Amino acid sequence: MKFLKALSLILVFVFVLSLCGCKVPDKTYGVTSEGQTANGESLAQTTSVPEITSLDSKMSKYFDISVFDEENYADIYLGKKFEINAVYANSYFSVPSTIEEIAKSGWKLVKGSDYDDNSLVYAKETVELVFENEKGAKITALFYNSSNSSIRLINCEIVKFSINNGYFKNKKKYSQFNICGITNTAVITDIINILGTPSHFYKKTDNTYYFDYFLEKRDRRNKIRIHIDLEDDAITAIEFSNYD
Repeated sequence: MKFLKALSLILVFVFVLSLCGCKVPDKTYGVTSEGQTANGESLAQTTSVPEITSLDSKMSKYFDISVFDEENYADIYLGKKFEINAVYANSYFSVPSTIEEIAKSGWKLVKGSDYDDNSLVYAKETVELVFENEKGAKITALFYNSSNSSIRLINCEIVKFSINNGYFKNKKKYSQFNICGITNTAVITDIINILGTPSHFYKKTDNTYYFDYFLEKRDRRNKIRIHIDLEDDAITAIEFSNYD
């Protein structure tokens, strides 16, 4: 009798243990046949980490590179209403512009140029020319003839200006600029604090990059481009363009 009583107690204990014991988790619980959870999320969304496709180890120190794609582009824009305010060597520059407009501030084609005011610019052609003021400051202007016929240089629009910068090494040789708050002495963190995360960044060498700040998605020619040197933590050149 005692034996049967003890055996029955053991059987009851085993039965209860089987009900409470650990089981292998059912990973399909709450998942529909279409691969969605009960609340509508995909199974991949609930188990995977967002993929970062821009793996540049240096730029990740300055801004969140997870917003960029494999070509280092992000859906970040200054906005079409953003105005490019540019002052260089005490002269104000706007884009688009003309040779007549910059001449009013004392800028002339450098001596020995292959072009003059009456030179022809062919249809859809671009021409890059260097201008100089009386103090020796230089700026490069890109002319673009958007029409379907040739026009004189004096009637052609300047759509981009480029300024080289070595001010951080030789203050006497380089004139000061201020492009939307970006100055000759700005370091990389200054650029990002003022203009934010760039729309695009491109690595030229191990220590040289450029940042693009696009005005809009429709025409990526319209932008501010800033060339930087990581070793010196300095701007080596700056460009601003608008083809509209």
